[in-house]
Amino acid sequence: MRSQRFLMPACLLVIASSAQAQVEKAPVQSTYLEYLRYQQYVHSASENTQLGQETLFDALVGYRLTEDTAVKFRLDIDPNRGSVDNKTSKLNFRLLHKYEQFEFQADLLLNGDDNKRGATTVGLDSTSKYSWISYTPVSQLKVVFYPYNFGTEIGREFRTWDVARLYYIEGTPAYISNLPIENESIGTKTLPGLEVQYSPIENLTAYAGVGSAGFFYPATPGFTIEENAASERWKVKEDRGYKAGAYYRTTETFALFEYATHTNAEQGGSMLDAAWSLQLNQRFGPAVVNFERTWTKAANNAYRLNNEMSWFQDIAPFRPVYSDYYGNRQDWLGKTDAATMLKAGYTFGAITPFLAYKFIGQYFIDRERESAQRLRTADETASHGGLRMLVVGADYTAGKFNFRPEVEFQEAKNAVFGNRTDVREDRILSELNKKDTVVKLTTSYIY
Repeated sequence: MRSQRFLMPACLLVIASSAQAQVEKAPVQSTYLEYLRYQQYVHSASENTQLGQETLFDALVGYRLTEDTAVKFRLDIDPNRGSVDNKTSKLNFRLLHKYEQFEFQADLLLNGDDNKRGATTVGLDSTSKYSWISYTPVSQLKVVFYPYNFGTEIGREFRTWDVARLYYIEGTPAYISNLPIENESIGTKTLPGLEVQYSPIENLTAYAGVGSAGFFYPATPGFTIEENAASERWKVKEDRGYKAGAYYRTTETFALFEYATHTNAEQGGSMLDAAWSLQLNQRFGPAVVNFERTWTKAANNAYRLNNEMSWFQDIAPFRPVYSDYYGNRQDWLGKTDAATMLKAGYTFGAITPFLAYKFIGQYFIDRERESAQRLRTADETASHGGLRMLVVGADYTAGKFNFRPEVEFQEAKNAVFGNRTDVREDRILSELNKKDTVVKLTTSYIY
């Protein structure tokens, strides 16, 4: 990567107010593309050609109204967020305004079929970290209030979903059965919160934040969603989240440590109890080295939800928590594990060839398809058991665009990869493989 901005972790886009930076750069009364990311799995040994099957597309287009005001439109297609047949995962409008020492951004969500009644509605995105109000009393200090989500995604190469994300039963039923009745559904909450950022020197920023939210939970003593799912009374429980971190950035160096946790992952059906990450990018003239190690601590009671996140996936038999083919809890629940990447590249003009090595622990949980809850044996009794990946690729920079073709050679301890010559209706009967080769293409643009 030739430009330093490509080294900046996505989790810092909010912290560094990337949106504000675009307002300052774009001419008044002009339309601009703030960023674009397109990722396509081209081919794999396990599934053959995959073009058009799993496409990640994320783009933000803005229009600068005045010196201090902009409106934006975001199109987000993410197969890891329940997007099916390349349909949108999210469609958002944003309004950004700056007034003296204050900044305000509202993130609105467009719902094209509200409550499945054909109505199109626009309202505030209740789980978005891109709605915020910030105050900068002095240049070294910033205070940010997030009314819906104070931002607990961790990692870059191995990026988690929000650590502090809760799931609860809407409708407060007397008994939770395998199928929803009347107005029952799964509700989702992230934590509103406050963050303080402090920069003691020009290149160093430290931050800390706290958030809290209430959610409905059965009040019957001894309630468990797996074995004793009856409760005549419900009450409001609290989940409190914390995050902290620091990053140091110069033209040659970027270093980051970040941590996030919350207090009620078990009753909230969350995937993660905590996560933390250490990242280092260092340039030595034309050479660049990237390192990342990210840890996750899985929650004990993670709900297994369908693609629409509206109810539990396994309803016959009813298994609300991640379970294997035989009904036993999956082995990653409650476990701590890590993923590591070491990457080196060398720049020749506009091209930077690179070589990377990755190792993903058998209990590591993130948003990618190699995560321990997704890449499993045929009977789901075990994950990949530890996944080693050798990656060969190159970055080609043309103006503000970056093109990255890459080939991943993957080897798992357990047989978890599909077999394109043995595809069956019942996956447990298929003979899976321990190795796979994947070809990917990523295109990115930053204003």
